[in-house]
Amino acid sequence: MPGTAQRRLIQALLSYLMGIATRVIVQIAALPILFAHWSAERVGTWMLVYALPSYFVVAGSAFASAGGNLALAASREGRWAEARAAFRASWVWAAASGVGIAGLFYAAATLVNDSTAQQLGLLGAAELRACALWLGVYFIAVALASVMLVPMRVGERYPQFYTVQNLASLAEVAVLVICVPRSDSYELLAFGLAMLRVIVAMILTLLAWQASPTLFHGSATALDRSLRAVAIPSAAFMVLPMVYVLNLQGYTLVVGATFGAATVAGFVATRVIVRAIDVVMSVIYASQFNEAGYLGAGKRDIQRRQLATMTMVTLCGVVAFSVALVFVGPWLQQVLSSGKSTFDPVVALVLLASGLIRALATTPQALIAAENMHARLATSYLVVSLACLPVAAGLALAGLPLAIVLLVLIPAELGQAIPAFRIILLHLEWGKRDLLAALFHRDRIGDILQLMRFLVHRR
Repeated sequence: MPGTAQRRLIQALLSYLMGIATRVIVQIAALPILFAHWSAERVGTWMLVYALPSYFVVAGSAFASAGGNLALAASREGRWAEARAAFRASWVWAAASGVGIAGLFYAAATLVNDSTAQQLGLLGAAELRACALWLGVYFIAVALASVMLVPMRVGERYPQFYTVQNLASLAEVAVLVICVPRSDSYELLAFGLAMLRVIVAMILTLLAWQASPTLFHGSATALDRSLRAVAIPSAAFMVLPMVYVLNLQGYTLVVGATFGAATVAGFVATRVIVRAIDVVMSVIYASQFNEAGYLGAGKRDIQRRQLATMTMVTLCGVVAFSVALVFVGPWLQQVLSSGKSTFDPVVALVLLASGLIRALATTPQALIAAENMHARLATSYLVVSLACLPVAAGLALAGLPLAIVLLVLIPAELGQAIPAFRIILLHLEWGKRDLLAALFHRDRIGDILQLMRFLVHRR
């Protein structure tokens, strides 16, 4: 691998690992800060008000991912007018969605009167409107900042983008430290978070300009064509995280409603332990997705080799994780739950099976998404997951054991994995037997050793 590409990938891996650490720090630090200075009711109200804007920020990253794929492919072939059109289309979609959702959020807040607002908690109608205004600014800033990933991918500086975003998340904790002890005003906290994100958007815009100034000025092809090209894959990028939330929170609600609070507490603790493998898979996905656009000559052969090698790496990794979980799982659950729940090996086995299927789909999903071909995959995953959830609820209401209820997660995950492999094999003009033969070819050992040497080598 050329030195420049190697340095870029190492920087990217470090930024992904930083992102994992950042998420852990933010989750650990935020709630204690809030609870130390606000009542439980006030904290709950803030989480309710903040929930929608924090979820909708996925829209900006969706447009950035879809537009970035188009812009990167066009720029690598010297079609700069098309690259600029893809970037501008992403910006238009992000701005429009930001303003639209922020406007709807504020309009909904204006319809809430004082008595209704008080039912939400310690929040008046005027404060709710002010909060909605600043959280709308927050969302718009995050959406526009996300689009700066496009020129930074084109300029091969996308690790800087993720580093800045990670630092911004840490800075949100600093905003909590400054605002929460000073006042119990939701408006002040929302204002502080919004101003932080505006500053981050300005910084990322400057870095994006430096990374790829060609995208910011010059002629572009027809914008309407690029707007259409970005729309469908962007919608698919929005659907995928929605399905992840459905399969997480939906089954939590089913278990809680039918088995009781004590069972759901133990189930969630076990699931947190098992889904630790997803953290590693997110790094594997992100690195392959972002690097896919830099493949040069012989791209299809490289992707075939990548699919076989990374699928085998994933399989070996999940098996090793499963063996380790047999020994440390019970201890980890005791620590996480302060001894108030026990590790259920049968439930863990079912969750591991569904996790293995989800993990194996990581590489084909990354390769498909990098080509903006994931709309059918996202639709299948959503439809199958929506169909499986009521089946699980029915099994639970029928009084079947928890492990049997959770078996429904396996077909839900197959709703992603099966079409993912079908689509990528068709794209690579490969058959199932070709993939199986490649998985166990002697070249896989050499590829895995080469990957390990790359990850530990730091020149």
